[in-house]
Amino acid sequence: MRYMTMIAEGCLVACFSIASAQQSSKPEERVVRIGVAPPVNQSEFAVASTRGRDRLIQDLKALRKDRKSTLVLEVIPLKSSQKDDALQEAADQHCGYVLLTKILDPSSNGGGRVGQTGIDMSPTIRGNRITQTRMAVDFMVVRAGQPSPVISDRAVVSESSDATAVPSDNSLFEEAASKIAREVADEVDRKSVV
Repeated sequence: MRYMTMIAEGCLVACFSIASAQQSSKPEERVVRIGVAPPVNQSEFAVASTRGRDRLIQDLKALRKDRKSTLVLEVIPLKSSQKDDALQEAADQHCGYVLLTKILDPSSNGGGRVGQTGIDMSPTIRGNRITQTRMAVDFMVVRAGQPSPVISDRAVVSESSDATAVPSDNSLFEEAASKIAREVADEVDRKSVV
């Protein structure tokens, strides 16, 4: 009987040791708070600032589903789109990083050519042809308390359509937001390793 008790105790100790070894080998999650400011729209595109911010937040949160990563992004919506105000608001909400975006229109109306008399602008000719709409979104991530950005880049997306269809500005921004979210998450993951 005493022998059976010793075997049972030994099994319990072995199981406990294996369970603790498995728990200790599991990497610890790193929680990083990132504030997302509404985009500044300096283009002709009709993208609502809160809708743009919410799309960026949605894409950043969706990246959490990657089970291989130990990074957990806690995404905080900010109200201010201006850099200094957004940084202060993010500091008040204890964010480690702030994502700032600016929507630009990289395409110009018409084109130009250099001639003997200088630059001649040629008008855009509308007709039954395929047109391409391009949107650029400049973005930067600033770490709290540091003046220079951790990342500063541009996402350019385009959509082709015929002359009768109007491309959706929101769908262009959604595509850009997806690219931005992936790049931001990768960079924050690299920079937040202790």
